[in-house]
Amino acid sequence: MDHAADEHEASRLQKAVETIAITPEAATKLVDAYRATFETKFKREPEGLEDKRRISAKIIGRYSKLSAASGAVTAAPSVIPGVGTAFAVLGGGVTDIAMALKLQVDMCMCLVEVYETELSSEDKKHLAFVLALAGSAEQLASKGGKAAVQKIAEKLVYQYLRGPALVTIKQLFKRVSITFTQKAMAKAIPAGVGVAFSSSTNYVLTRVVGRVAVAVLAKDVK
Repeated sequence: MDHAADEHEASRLQKAVETIAITPEAATKLVDAYRATFETKFKREPEGLEDKRRISAKIIGRYSKLSAASGAVTAAPSVIPGVGTAFAVLGGGVTDIAMALKLQVDMCMCLVEVYETELSSEDKKHLAFVLALAGSAEQLASKGGKAAVQKIAEKLVYQYLRGPALVTIKQLFKRVSITFTQKAMAKAIPAGVGVAFSSSTNYVLTRVVGRVAVAVLAKDVK
């Protein structure tokens, strides 16, 4: 695929994901529901880092399961809202990538809400996109063991966050798009439709992206 085609594909992917990803406001409502459940269970409001980690674990668990469903059935619209829109914007092929990224962005939007409640909506959105895309790109490109890869990804995501947000997001969409395509061409992705991940791969990737995001947001990156 030449440079112009890469740019076009990445641009289409970015447009689709931005169209179907949840808003920071929707993420706030979801996280408020998790906070309410926490209060009911523990008879107090969530306060410290440990409480935030408990809520984060629930969020990561939810989106990992949704991601597995999306890989298993190429996402029925009733299961994951936005699938129909993704098909309308992209057609077949890249829709699987868009859905995987949408769920990772949604998850990161919720995680940002847990840790960075004071940010503006626009800043929350940019932060969520960088966390999701950078975490995913690093995991896909890596060939090492999971624990080592996660540490490398955490440091690289932290570096990405220091760049200009909109430029960084555009570059990351291009990187993810090319990496997905190369892996599909090399048959490095488990059996699925087109460049779709299998449900188990989607599940693992989403969990790791979530853990990387939490490490960065909780300032655990060494």
